[in-house]
Amino acid sequence: MILMLISPLIGLVSLQYFALNYSIQGLNRAILFTPIEIMYKGVVSLGDKPRISRDDFEYIVLSYYDNIIPRYSKEYTVDFYYYNLSDQSMCLTDNCEGVEITINCKLNITYNYYRVMYYELKESNNG
Repeated sequence: MILMLISPLIGLVSLQYFALNYSIQGLNRAILFTPIEIMYKGVVSLGDKPRISRDDFEYIVLSYYDNIIPRYSKEYTVDFYYYNLSDQSMCLTDNCEGVEITINCKLNITYNYYRVMYYELKESNNG
């Protein structure tokens, strides 16, 4: 008799963990494997040095995430923090060298998905 009461509870908990795992894996695929070409579209060239254009970069990145994230989470935020590479100070101009993207998604009552990514423009000796 007790087994008949415990079995549906175990099934329900298993289903909840499956749904949570599905959301986490989907968000990891969408966020961690963001195509680098999307990030390059927000980079402009000023003279001989490339810089991140804040408006273009935010528009492109947000439009990508707005198409992907709602499949897995209804409530989410995407925040940007721009900085200069030389002294790690906050960049107040439109042309920055680095950006920190913070993504926070609410998956269910008890679990939030939180990811921070850094994109920086550095000189390359590889040509």
